[in-house]
Amino acid sequence: MKYIILIVTALVTSNAFAQETLFENIRSKGENPVYIEFEGVRVLSDGEQSVGLSAQRVGKYDEPQEVIVKILNHEGIDSGIAIIDKDGNGESGSEIIEDYTKGSQTFTGFPNTYIAYDKRSNDGYVAVGNYLFYIRNFSSRTEFRDISKVYVLKGTAPNGEKYKTKKKKKGFGKFLDKVKDKAVNGNMGPDPRKMSEYKAISKENVRQLITDYLKAMRAKQEIYTLTAKNKADLAKLDEAGAAYQKWVKNKNDAYWKSPAGQKTLRGWKLADNHKASCRLTADTCTSPFH
Repeated sequence: MKYIILIVTALVTSNAFAQETLFENIRSKGENPVYIEFEGVRVLSDGEQSVGLSAQRVGKYDEPQEVIVKILNHEGIDSGIAIIDKDGNGESGSEIIEDYTKGSQTFTGFPNTYIAYDKRSNDGYVAVGNYLFYIRNFSSRTEFRDISKVYVLKGTAPNGEKYKTKKKKKGFGKFLDKVKDKAVNGNMGPDPRKMSEYKAISKENVRQLITDYLKAMRAKQEIYTLTAKNKADLAKLDEAGAAYQKWVKNKNDAYWKSPAGQKTLRGWKLADNHKASCRLTADTCTSPFH
């Protein structure tokens, strides 16, 4: 079982961000940039900021996952992002897709997109500086509750510090490093708090950073007028999303009409009928066969 360990750091205000769109920001990092994933950011009741770290047990941290971020495209239009776990020099296959053409996403501020927003779950992705944030529970275009994930561009260092690239050792040198690590840290494993990327995000006033960005982009949106091309591009994305949702509905309808689907429906009906007369409560009755 994994536990989330919150490391408390002091809040540091930073206004160093550019008013780039989500896609401009990611594209400026090069093709398929690599980020380090951390377990979100909270502000505690005493006002201090905490950056989450994943651990197998108290004091033993998991090594943060590296991910590749890709911009998705539909007929020449930026249509979303893919966040894919990195495994060595390649991709491991585990991925998150936020794609307008799947019908549930929308782009706040299009074409100056600043939130890739999911209408069903009320969450979305925002990119500011060297950070990509997964935000949940938006109450408006500029207000939100939870920062559930933060992805820090690999190689990011706190302001005023130089990023140090570690050379991978082989053979006996690698063995000596393992012996040294065990002597210093025991069996505790890696300490992500020492990572340059972790130090960088910890020194930011993260909620203020995001809020300032959202307000600036919202002001930009309010004075922007969609061009004919913008409207045509939106129509293409909407058409693709509607087509995908229709395909999903047709697949679902076909399943429920099939023998397998009908068998599932009969099983559900049997369970419902049983629970209506069961001596146990609806919450404690877990099977119609008792």
